[in-house]
Amino acid sequence: MHCFAKEQNGNLEIGNELFCHTLPPVTEWTTEEEDESGRAEPYLCVRARFDSGEKEFRLWPDLPGFLCNRDGEELQVPGSHWSVRSVTLKPCTDTHDTFAHEDWHSCFAPETKISGNLFFLQNAVDKSVLVILSLTPDFADSVLTVKRGEQATLHNNGFGMAVFFCQAGEEEAVCRAYFRHICKPQALMGMSNTWGDRNGWSRVNQDFILREIDAAVQMGVDIVQVDDGWQAGSTADPVIFMNGRRTFSDSFWEVHRERFPQGFAPITAYAKEKGVQLGLWFAPDSRNEFALADRDLAVLRRAYQEWNIRFFKLDMIHIENPTAASHFLAFLEGIYQFGEDVSVQLDVTNGKRLGFLCGHSFGTLFAENRYTMSANYFPHNTLRNLWTISRFLPARKLQFELSNPCLNDEAYGSDPFRPSLYDFDYLFACVMLSNPLFWMEMQFLPVEKQQQLERILPVWKSLRQEFALSDVSPLGSRPDGRSLTGFLIRGDNTYLLLFREWTEADHIVLPVSAKKAETLASNAVVNAVPAEEGLRVTFDRPAAYALLRILE
Repeated sequence: MHCFAKEQNGNLEIGNELFCHTLPPVTEWTTEEEDESGRAEPYLCVRARFDSGEKEFRLWPDLPGFLCNRDGEELQVPGSHWSVRSVTLKPCTDTHDTFAHEDWHSCFAPETKISGNLFFLQNAVDKSVLVILSLTPDFADSVLTVKRGEQATLHNNGFGMAVFFCQAGEEEAVCRAYFRHICKPQALMGMSNTWGDRNGWSRVNQDFILREIDAAVQMGVDIVQVDDGWQAGSTADPVIFMNGRRTFSDSFWEVHRERFPQGFAPITAYAKEKGVQLGLWFAPDSRNEFALADRDLAVLRRAYQEWNIRFFKLDMIHIENPTAASHFLAFLEGIYQFGEDVSVQLDVTNGKRLGFLCGHSFGTLFAENRYTMSANYFPHNTLRNLWTISRFLPARKLQFELSNPCLNDEAYGSDPFRPSLYDFDYLFACVMLSNPLFWMEMQFLPVEKQQQLERILPVWKSLRQEFALSDVSPLGSRPDGRSLTGFLIRGDNTYLLLFREWTEADHIVLPVSAKKAETLASNAVVNAVPAEEGLRVTFDRPAAYALLRILE
């Protein structure tokens, strides 16, 4: 591992071939190679004691910076020509439909205080950029203080921070690379969850889930996740509310015997026979800073060991202080001790939770609840949200939905962006670089829509491991229903995923060097040819997508 920590004139220096950072005088320090039990790419862990206390640093050989487990690191910003781009990520997505808010700040005053989650400090003289990521849960405030010509210091209630040194234009790619390192990529997964049709627990029972497994086999979906309703207790029962929090008795998490008279055994056996994996919704008890975590872990351990559940969606979480955050992170660590094949989906749609940046080494983020019943599911909005957040986080860290476009069409009236106007494979393409969530009762999806999926799903399955390992970045215009937009996918190969929304403009010219582009999947006639400005891609119709492989 080409990372180092060394004492120099009493100070501690850490770095690799890409950077060197000098820390204050150190009293003692150790190094050790670690990998978060295999969840992270291997890193050098440096534990050091300073006059101000102990800190831990993590370094990767191919990243130009480090992770620090505490805030307060003083970072030098010499000179008078620094500006700051701050990005505030907005979880609680049931009430927010813009996931990232950006502001620009001039460091003109002797001291400038800036709130946010991601900070990009750029020096106009040499175009160098200092990247600071505040790794906080939702409840914690993050404030960056910049003293002009001296230093920048982040304070975020003592939570960690990641710091990187790069050049202008590289900063967003560095962010994505960091998150790929801290949470080791796995192949993208296709999952279903019936909650999206808004029938709730009214249909959840043994026969219904068995039919969902059949539909998963027919459509080629990997995982069937059973949402709220499998358990004996009801989350709608007003009796379980105490001081604004749900309280779950021990019997709450027994299997509902009327809906599942034989427990989960028949479902487990049938899923195994059909080659379908199972997921389960669960709500850890948040009261008293997760005081019942051991009990809740026992419930999930039983599901893992007896029911062959490998994917747990964790919901209804409330984290209001550092102790609660620490206990919940320990709870997640306990889940990951079940086995190497376990995974969690952390819901960020409501309440105060870990948010987008805390607990980054665990699982995927369930990004949003959108429903045709409420007429708030619009494919272009979902595409926009993935496009926006994937500037900073790897797309494969997220889980975005596609709904049944044939349901509740009357709720949309004559809306020009209503889901029923789109092909089903287009809806899949909108979210295929995340972990696509079939947010529906799949057994009721019309055969015509299932057949449209055949144009892209086999191709996606053949490439999803490569996509998970690749750097995915947005390109084109921001999706708004009338745009030419898409993603650039760079890994062992280079791919383009492009969309012509409802626009009369029939082509997009991309600054991509290519001798040829091969169309792998599309719902339109697509022509991609080299042009003087790059690659020119033409679609013969709107509401069209194309997945292209670039041949350089």
